[in-house]
This record gives sequence, C-alpha cells and structure tokens, in this order.
Amino acid sequence: MSRITGIDVFPASSTDISARLVSLRSGVRLRVVEGGDASGKPLLMLHGWGASAFSFRHAFDQLGRYGVRVLAVDLRGFGLSEKPAVAGSYAASKYREDIDDLFETLGFARAFLAGHSMGGGMALQYALDRPERVEGLALISPTNLVEIPLLTVPKLMPRFGARLFGRRVVPRIAIELVLRVIAYGNSELVTDEIIDQYWAPTQLPGYVYAARAALSEFDWKPILPERAAELAVPTVVMLGARDRLIRDAIEPARLLRGAAVQEFPSGHCVQEELPDQAYGMIGRYLFAR
Repeated sequence: MSRITGIDVFPASSTDISARLVSLRSGVRLRVVEGGDASGKPLLMLHGWGASAFSFRHAFDQLGRYGVRVLAVDLRGFGLSEKPAVAGSYAASKYREDIDDLFETLGFARAFLAGHSMGGGMALQYALDRPERVEGLALISPTNLVEIPLLTVPKLMPRFGARLFGRRVVPRIAIELVLRVIAYGNSELVTDEIIDQYWAPTQLPGYVYAARAALSEFDWKPILPERAAELAVPTVVMLGARDRLIRDAIEPARLLRGAAVQEFPSGHCVQEELPDQAYGMIGRYLFAR
C-alpha cells in the first residue's frame, strides 16, 4: 500500500519512521505515521484538508530532539486512510470521535495535539471540548478563527459531480498549481517530490468524494470570542504573513486564552516552508518546560 502510481509514499524510504493502519471502534481504519523519541511525550498531529501525514515530514527529526514521540495521522478521507462514502462521514463530530478513538487505541490518557489548517480547527475544537485530555496545543494556520472565502470555489462542484470525477484521476498539474499558487508563499520551495507526495493519494478511489464532502460537512465557522476565552491548555499559534487562505487571523488568535501567537514570513504551510522556526517554537513553548 506504500506505492501509488509508481510513487513511494512517505515514509516508505525512511528507516526511523514507521507507518501502520489502526482500526477504530467505528470500524474506520486510519494510517498513523510514527517517529521521534519512542519513549517521549506523545504528540498527535492532524493535517489539513486534502493533505496527509507527509505535510508533517519535518516534525519527526525536529521534535525528536526535544524528546517527543511524534504521531502524524492520515485523517479519514485522506492519505492512505479509509474513505467512507456515507453522508455525514466528514462532519466535525466524526473527526472528534476519531480523535477520541485514537487516544484509546494508542493508549493515551493525555497527549499533546497539533494541527495544520483544517486539522488545526479540529485540534482547537477538541482542546475546547476535551481539555482534560490535551496537555498542550500547537495550531498552524488553523481554520475556525476567521472566515475562509476561497472555500466557496471548490464547493461549486456538486457532490454527484465529485462521485463522477472521483472515477478519474486528479491531474498532477492541478496539485502543482494549488501548491505553488495557494498553499506555499514561496513557490520555489515546491519540488517535484513534494508535488508527487501530495498528488499520489488523490489517485485513490474515494478521495475526491471525501474531499468534496468534507467541504460541506465539516464545521468551518469561526469560534466565538467567548469560546476562545475558554481555552484551558498551553497553546502556540503560528500564522503565515503570505497565507492566502487564513487571512487577518492574528487578532482572533490572540483571543485564545493564554496563547503565544507568532506570524512567520511564509504562506499557508508554515511548517513545510520554515520547519526550523515552526517546530522550534513548538519545542520551546510546549516541550522545553
């Protein structure tokens, strides 16, 4: 299952990062990519819409130095995880249940939680709902702080169209354009390997439907200020100054009680464009305490 369209999917070539499928109580199987310090504090990482654990590829080395056990998950519908086709499978409540089940399956009473983009929104909402389970929180260009106007564009595709289109392949050039024009602030950082790693999972059956369904079913709305004030765990928030998706989010981020907020000279994928700075901030604020 590590090769799609002839591409070795991350972390196929790594000797110190492993991947496995775990079965949740719901019956959904998710891929978990694990590395770092096996005896360290666990950090569960949730990627953004359309992405996979590959987007956290730098975390294993960077955070391993802080003695962190890094576990990056392919969320339901994405990467090499299962892609349910039942209506409602991509609601925020389903993702919250998946996180609950991951804690149980992986044997965590408490863990640190990190999320990028849509995964950041999930992590934020989970920390608000389940503060007793979250030791610390890292949010990278998270949703649910501001409105996201660009989401209206992919929502124009009807769901039945997604089912039809899902029988065909997503062209590699489309992924390249998204990465260069929308996701990254510096398009020169987008390599052929990065394009291939993002493109490969889109070729799996059910990917397009899952991506389209998540747009409609996930709760993208910004949380209210009074809700932000309820945050009860140590939190860091990283934003990109050239982010084309999450814009003008500094002030809403500062409403999160006790959060350390920093803006970086990057686009939406802060942790991919500036891994040293992004993971350095996570390490210092959450693990060097």
